[in-house]
Amino acid sequence: MEASEELRHVIRRFFVAVHEGDEEAVSRRFSREPGFERFGSDPAEWWHDGEASTRVWLQQMRELGGGFPWTLVGDVHALTEGSVGWGALRAEWATPNGPQDFRLSFVLHLEHDEWRIVHCHGSVPSPNEEHGFLLTTSVDDIAESVTISRPDLSATSAADGTVTIAFTDIEDSTRLNGLLGDERWLDVLHAHNGVLQDATSEFGGAVVKNQGDGFMLAFPSSRTAIRCALAIERGIAERFQDPGSPVRVRIGLHVGEALREADDFFGHAVAYAARIASSASGGEIVVSSLVHDLVGTTGEFRFGQPRTVELKGIAGSHSVYPVEVPAQA
Repeated sequence: MEASEELRHVIRRFFVAVHEGDEEAVSRRFSREPGFERFGSDPAEWWHDGEASTRVWLQQMRELGGGFPWTLVGDVHALTEGSVGWGALRAEWATPNGPQDFRLSFVLHLEHDEWRIVHCHGSVPSPNEEHGFLLTTSVDDIAESVTISRPDLSATSAADGTVTIAFTDIEDSTRLNGLLGDERWLDVLHAHNGVLQDATSEFGGAVVKNQGDGFMLAFPSSRTAIRCALAIERGIAERFQDPGSPVRVRIGLHVGEALREADDFFGHAVAYAARIASSASGGEIVVSSLVHDLVGTTGEFRFGQPRTVELKGIAGSHSVYPVEVPAQA
C-alpha cells in the first residue's frame, strides 16, 4: 500500500463535482461493472448496481438545489495497491437543523486507465452510547482516563523516577468487530489480551489500563519496553497466523518522569505516548525521539528512517522512529 496523490485529487474532484452539481463528472466517476455497491446514511440507501445508484445520486443532487450542501473538513486520505485504491474524507453538511458531520469512504478500481468508484459508503457518526454501548474508541480514551485517575506507577519506575509508557491497540478494530461479529470478536480479544498480558509480565512491565482492545503498559526501562513490544508483535503474528489475518497491533512508546514531575507526566507524557501510538500502522512499533535517543546508541535495536508527524492536540511537528520488527521464520 502507498499513499496516492493522484487518487486523492480524483476523490477531491468528485466531492467538488457533487457539491457543484456537475452531473456529467459525477456520472462518469461511477463504475457500471458487476460488484458495485453503495451505502448511504439512510437505512433505505443500499444499491448493488452502479447505473441505478448514479441515477439516484443525480436526482438527489437536483432535489438539493443542484448539488450537495457540504464542505470538506481536513483533506482526503487515499492509498493504492496496483489497480485498486481507497480513500476517505470527513465533511460538514449544512442541514436545516444546523451543521452535521458526515463521513465518506470509497473503493476505486482502474477501468481503462480511469479510476471508477466500485464501492461507496456515506454515514452520519453517532456516539456508541446512543446505541447502548460503552466502548473504547481509541487509545486517547485510555490516556484521558489515566490522566484523571493518576495511578501509582512507582513499582514500574526506574531509579531516576522515569517510566516508559507503551500504548497498543488493534488497527481498525471497529471494522473488524463488525466483520467478525460479536462472538468471534470476543474470541479475538481474549487471544489478543492473553498475548499482551503474558508479554508484559515476562518483561517486568505492568498493565496500567485495559479497555476493549487498547492497553496502556508501563516499564522501568525503555529497552525492556521495546523488547516487550517486539515480543507482542511476535506473539500476535504467531497467534493469528492464518494467511491474510486482519489482526494487526500498533504500538507507540514514550518516556517521562512520573515521580518527580507527576503533573507534567500525566498532563503531557501519557497523552504524547497515546498520540504516537495513533500514528503507527498495524504491525508497527514507533517510539518518540526521546526513547530513540536513550536506546539508539546501544545497537540492540534497528530503527527505520524517522518520519515527521503531527500529533493531535500537540503543537508542532514531531519525529517518530519505527522499530524494525524481524520477519517471522
